[in-house]
Amino acid sequence: MRDYLETLDWGKVAPGPKLPDEVIARTSAKYIEAYEHLTGNTL
Repeated sequence: MRDYLETLDWGKVAPGPKLPDEVIARTSAKYIEAYEHLTGNTL
């Protein structure tokens, strides 16, 4: 998500830009992967 946001010219103040579904899905997958790795639990 950070890499995507750095490509935009939005001033970095609220409200942030709308994120594409692909960026949301990839970010969610990374957080789920980290959670599962750290806890040993699956979601």
